[in-house]
Amino acid sequence: MDSDGDRFKSRRGWLMAVLLFVIIVGTGLAAFQLGLVRGASSVESDPGFELDSPESLEEEWSIFKEVLERLQSSYLYPLDPVEIVRGAVRGVVEALGDPRTGFYDQQEFENFMIQTTGSFGGIGVRIVEVDSEIIVFETIPDSPAAAAGVFPGDRLCRAGGQLLTGEGLEHAAEILRGEKGSSVTLTIKRPGREEELELTLERDEVKVETVFSRWVEAGLGYIRIDSFDSRTGASFAGQLLLLETAGLRKGLILDLRDNPGGLVEEAVKVAKLIVPEGEITRLVGRGGKVRDIHYSNAQEKDYPILVLVNEESASAAEILAGALQESGAVLVGVKTYGKATVQHLEKLTGGGALLLTVARYLTPSGKDIDGKGLEPDVTVEMPSLMKNYRYFLPGRLSRDDYGADVKLLQEMLAELGYQCGREGCLDEATSAALDDFQTAAGLETTGEFDDLTWINLREAFEKIVRQRDPQLHRAVELLKTPGKLALVEGKNN
Repeated sequence: MDSDGDRFKSRRGWLMAVLLFVIIVGTGLAAFQLGLVRGASSVESDPGFELDSPESLEEEWSIFKEVLERLQSSYLYPLDPVEIVRGAVRGVVEALGDPRTGFYDQQEFENFMIQTTGSFGGIGVRIVEVDSEIIVFETIPDSPAAAAGVFPGDRLCRAGGQLLTGEGLEHAAEILRGEKGSSVTLTIKRPGREEELELTLERDEVKVETVFSRWVEAGLGYIRIDSFDSRTGASFAGQLLLLETAGLRKGLILDLRDNPGGLVEEAVKVAKLIVPEGEITRLVGRGGKVRDIHYSNAQEKDYPILVLVNEESASAAEILAGALQESGAVLVGVKTYGKATVQHLEKLTGGGALLLTVARYLTPSGKDIDGKGLEPDVTVEMPSLMKNYRYFLPGRLSRDDYGADVKLLQEMLAELGYQCGREGCLDEATSAALDDFQTAAGLETTGEFDDLTWINLREAFEKIVRQRDPQLHRAVELLKTPGKLALVEGKNN
């Protein structure tokens, strides 16, 4: 058994290792900030303390050390030094009060990179958790899941022999992802089918498309950008070229609604294609010093551009929308999110990463929209039901159930032309309306809301949204009425 002195020496060594780890992380932070602003005249570090000298913090370092010592000597349960260190690092980041700066462990970092690269090894499904069950929300086109006939509404019971039900989304995602060429066997419970279905899929590189284009009518094009990942700029360039080659002359509607942003450089690539010659955005760092200015050399398009935005259009999407608005394009929708800071990812030892706020960006006129957002030129509200229907995932609903889920179901049925009963209650009248919908959809009439009904209701409602989208309709109206468009553009100038 160790003596008290030996235990103290051991404990003291462990405490100093924790302190050293935090100091190293802090020193790395300072160096990282300096590295990103090279080219500026000078950058001053925070004057309150020296990261490589704990003594400069005086009482604060002593308190930190004392807390760790008392935990080690008196806490009832065993301590996990790794978790304590990670907790300390997370505490350092959280103390900044900046929700956009964060620490990622290895698994969190891998998930983050999937979002920014736009590709990963897997089967190609988006999943949700409802009543502890893992349900396929969407299948990604041209993915192994789509090719194998996996459908929205399928409940994934097991994958690779491991139970998914009740284990959470992260657990399911980790099992479903894997190296290209590897296989995974799925056990599926499909709506309308009693016996379970078993499918073996070979994982592949799944590429998530972020750019979609179509014709609204001859000469009037539409492009939607869902987010900005590493392939967005090239994808947009290709699809814009196809539209222009096929006769894009009446105008382009660029849909940035629900676009949370992503890679700034990809938004700049898009801007360089459609923003007339001039400034796109400028990035300013600590002290307001300009770190970078992005310019466009593009010629002005011979067709008008309208941009659809909403309260979820953020970050890189606002960079693009702001540059277009200040160059003469018209914004239609509602005020944007207002996220005008730039984050940079720094890899750390052990596979984790630190996401740091390193700059803020301004519109070409010098406007700072952080916390304010962009005001549309033409305000058009979207009915709440049309915004929220995609998140309607109630599981099973039976007679006499009541609550918010039933109320939303009634609103969707009413929008489709079915008369329901008492608000928020799945009463006899609402059950009859559900029966009528199921009959029209070719389903068995049960008067209850199940997975198969959910799939068909969502498909039916998506058609309604496409047909009645008031923001898109207003944009089309403006493009088809040059006088109204000119009036709006005139107010901007």
